[in-house]
Amino acid sequence: MPLGKRLILGLTLAADAGLLALGAALVRHGLKAPGLAILALTAGLTLLGLQALWPRFDLGRRSLRRGPRHGRAVALTFDDGPGQDTSAVLDALETAGARATFFVLGEAARRRPDLVRAIAGRGHEVALHGCTHARLAFAGPARIARELDGCVEAVRRAGVEPVPFFRAPHGWKGPLLTRALDARGLTLVGWTRGVFDSARPGTATIVARATRRMRPGEILLLHDGCGTPGIDPRRDQTAAAVPGIVERWRAAGYQFVTVSALGGLRGGTRLERLRGVLAPGDGRASARRRLLRAVGLLLVAAVVALGLRTLDLGSVGSALSRADPGLLLGAMGANVLSLAFHTLRFTALVPRGAARPRFRDAFAAVTAGFAVSIVVPARAGDVVRAWILARRTGLSTATVVAVAGFDYVVGAAAVVPLLAALALATPLPGWAGRALLVFATVAVLGGTAAAALRPRGGRTPTTPGTGRLSARLRGGLAATGDPGALALAFSFGLAGWTAEVLIARLALAALGLPAGLEASALAVLASTAAGVVAFSPGGAGTFELAIVLALSGVGLPREASLAFALLYHAVHLVPVGLMGSAALVREMREELA
Repeated sequence: MPLGKRLILGLTLAADAGLLALGAALVRHGLKAPGLAILALTAGLTLLGLQALWPRFDLGRRSLRRGPRHGRAVALTFDDGPGQDTSAVLDALETAGARATFFVLGEAARRRPDLVRAIAGRGHEVALHGCTHARLAFAGPARIARELDGCVEAVRRAGVEPVPFFRAPHGWKGPLLTRALDARGLTLVGWTRGVFDSARPGTATIVARATRRMRPGEILLLHDGCGTPGIDPRRDQTAAAVPGIVERWRAAGYQFVTVSALGGLRGGTRLERLRGVLAPGDGRASARRRLLRAVGLLLVAAVVALGLRTLDLGSVGSALSRADPGLLLGAMGANVLSLAFHTLRFTALVPRGAARPRFRDAFAAVTAGFAVSIVVPARAGDVVRAWILARRTGLSTATVVAVAGFDYVVGAAAVVPLLAALALATPLPGWAGRALLVFATVAVLGGTAAAALRPRGGRTPTTPGTGRLSARLRGGLAATGDPGALALAFSFGLAGWTAEVLIARLALAALGLPAGLEASALAVLASTAAGVVAFSPGGAGTFELAIVLALSGVGLPREASLAFALLYHAVHLVPVGLMGSAALVREMREELA
């Protein structure tokens, strides 16, 4: 970013911080009305400023700011032309075998109509950049109309029909511009990577800037002309950099497409499938699911209501109010550790040779899935996890779903030795022994089925559109034939269950209750069983009921058991809700971008 823009950004942030500090100080000293007014005004002006001046920020969510993250397509775009070096840029693109999109200026198109025709004639797209390169964030309707319509007219006079995309000069935009674009059927286009080649930093620097930290769906911004008076108009360095840029991106497995093609790839098919899962239709199957869920909720509500009639809720509230904050924070930290082990267990099972997810991507998917489960019942969280991982890795959704299913089998297998060790150390209640048998059965049957279905020999299809759906599903079970992956996943499963027991022990200790291994392990087991049959969002009701029944069965008072159940549930929900919601918001914004 040029020094001038950095200075403006720094001064703006400093002014924002100063106003926010002033508002907070006024509120703290009792002047709530003016303090809150300053805070609200600062927040509003900040949002308006971001909307107007930051190309990647769009409150209306109607602009094209990037392509899909799950593919390998990127777009190369050139602004401010046609100029004296446009022919050289076209030659470089032809040599590299890449197509691009040129956002042309109306005045430049009038001066060089032959170059506008050359851009289109050589297979590239001609899009709109206004007439005079004027900043339009605060322009009136008449000025905006002249810029848009004049540019369209100039391009058409050159004998070319422009594609319906507009890029605002400097990325500055405003509500009047958005309205004018909507009226003309034009889409605003931003960019993900400004190379700042117009500053002429040298060919090698331009190539390095354009190829650093490559990501799918990027829109690269370069220049083939000059729209700013007073700066060097030469773009020979940009033309010389094009072959190196294309070569490096292609070597990394990417392909260059036009902005129209990149926008078409955004389709959102996975998002539509996600919406279908979270809000199913009115068919008979979905009606039966809703009826079953409603009956389950009524049963849980009836049991909870009967239980509450015999409980001293005042004692429950008093116990919660005395909870140790330090131990609660420790329990939340142990929950984050458990989520990390859960993530590592899952990633260990992704087939070797496939696009293995980075830890941060898998962790975001896991937490987002759990966050969705807080507000949506059934297995919607699993679908969200598969959707995010498929977007971020390029794997087939079917492959990710198969990996997730086998991950549950490995998780069930990992809890068996822990429960067996507990049974040797202390007598287990009858229900816990039966739960141990169920987990062992799931592990044996699930592992046997996965091993029988896993692919054998040849290349395993794991990416969208490769092979049959059944083959991609079987591809997700490839880890069953990899002893190293199984051992790694199993060890992470053991570590994750150990972290869960630690959460329970810390939560018990926070309430001053006996934090023995038996009570902690039974709480984990009961809450896990409740999660399997959860009817309500976040397992509310069934989670608490299962734990109260488990702990009161080993001598803990029901009021203390309920206080622990509520606290233990909150320790799980709060970190997941915060981290998962942030991850989910980011994914949805990028999917809708």
